[in-house]
Amino acid sequence: MHSQILKRAGAVLLAVGIIDGIVTIVRLAVAGPWPAVLDSVAVGAGIVLLRGGPRAALWIRTLAVFLLAACIMLVIAAPLFQPLDLTITEIRLDPAAFADKAASVIAVLCMTLWITPRLGQPPIRDAIMRAGITRWDMAIPAQAGAGIVALAGLLLWLTLHGQSGELATSLALQQLGPDYRYHLSWISSANNGHGATVTGVVTAWNEKELRKVLLHWETR
Repeated sequence: MHSQILKRAGAVLLAVGIIDGIVTIVRLAVAGPWPAVLDSVAVGAGIVLLRGGPRAALWIRTLAVFLLAACIMLVIAAPLFQPLDLTITEIRLDPAAFADKAASVIAVLCMTLWITPRLGQPPIRDAIMRAGITRWDMAIPAQAGAGIVALAGLLLWLTLHGQSGELATSLALQQLGPDYRYHLSWISSANNGHGATVTGVVTAWNEKELRKVLLHWETR
C-alpha cells in the first residue's frame, strides 16, 4: 500500500517538475533568464520517491514541511520590507512581473501542501516503523524553515535601515529630486584595502513610473 502512495506522489512531482521545466525553457526563449528551482526540486524529489522507500518518504516529507513553513513565513514577512504603495505601484505598472513572482510562491505552497499529508498517511508511517527508521517531529523542520526566513529577514531589515541605507536614499533623492518616493532595495559593502566600497540599489517611484538608482561610494 505504501509503495503505491510513493509512486503516485513521485509521478505527480515528476510531472510538475517537467511541466515547470518546459515553462522555464519557454520563458528563457521569450523573456530571458529565469531560475529553474522549482522544476529541479520537483523532478529530483519525484525520482527519489519513485525509486525509494520509507526513508525516502520521510526525507521528502521533511523537505516539504521545511519549504512550506519557509514559504508561509516569507509571505507573512514580505510586506514588512517594502512599502505597500510601492508594491501596489509595481503591480499596476508591471503586472506580468508580479504574476511571475506570485505564481512561483503559489506553486511551492500548493506542491508542499499536497505532498506533506500524502507522505504522512498511516501506511507510510507504518512502513517507516517496520523498517526501524527513527521518525522525528515534523515541527522541527517547520520551525527551522520559518526560523531561517525570519532570521534572514531580520538581518536584511537591519541592513536596509542603517546609516548606509539613509545615505543611499539621500543620494538617490539628490539625483532624481522630490517628485519620487524612495525605498532602499539592496545594499552591500566590500573591503577594498583602503576602506569599503558600498553598493546600493534604491527604488524610486511615483504614479507614472518606477526607476532603479544604482549607487556606489567609498567609506574609510
